[in-house]
Amino acid sequence: MKKAGLTGLLFLRRKYKSMARISGKTANETRQHIIDVAYPLFGLKGFDGVSIQQISVRAELSKGALYWHFKNKEVLYFECLKQFRHVLREKIFIPMLPITSPARQLSLFFSGTKDLLKDPEMVDCAAGYFLDMGRGDSADITYFRERIFSESESFLSEVLEKGREIGRFSFDGQPIPIARSLWVIMEGCILQMRRQPAEEIEETMYALWDVFSKGVGLEMRKEKR
Repeated sequence: MKKAGLTGLLFLRRKYKSMARISGKTANETRQHIIDVAYPLFGLKGFDGVSIQQISVRAELSKGALYWHFKNKEVLYFECLKQFRHVLREKIFIPMLPITSPARQLSLFFSGTKDLLKDPEMVDCAAGYFLDMGRGDSADITYFRERIFSESESFLSEVLEKGREIGRFSFDGQPIPIARSLWVIMEGCILQMRRQPAEEIEETMYALWDVFSKGVGLEMRKEKR
């Protein structure tokens, strides 16, 4: 009987596992499909504004299938938040890494922010991740948000300090507050300007870069990579 019962459980597990996949896709592909569907929904409406039912309908999967891949809505939101971090890194910070000139790196920070503003996906996917729209009491989510900010702050501080050491920037005090202001500029631009015309975005980002570069005492000259 025990063997028969175990066999039955294994059969049911295989059955439900197959039901948790989209036809023709692997389990991993189905999992990513769920994230791709949930990502813009959470970005537009925040954590509390989206239900598992809405996600399952949009993903064309049952609620049970979603719970097969994600323990709860919070876990799914956390995965979407990680994807949002990846977008920020890919558009802004990764292009800065191989550049040796601090001035050029900061220039890329502003141009990367501009590119984000022109990304159609960012129009509806910013507020739910930048702002705490909905429940924010998860220790994991709070820690991850803080980590995104601290990583960016640390990296930008290093760029600023290096620029000062080689005589390209001139500013008093620690670079941390200035690095923090760069994050505020990026976040504010994305939240406030993401629906503006491309020409207006271009003009505004150039003006911000011009003001900021003068603020850190950057002597404008042709930069080399």
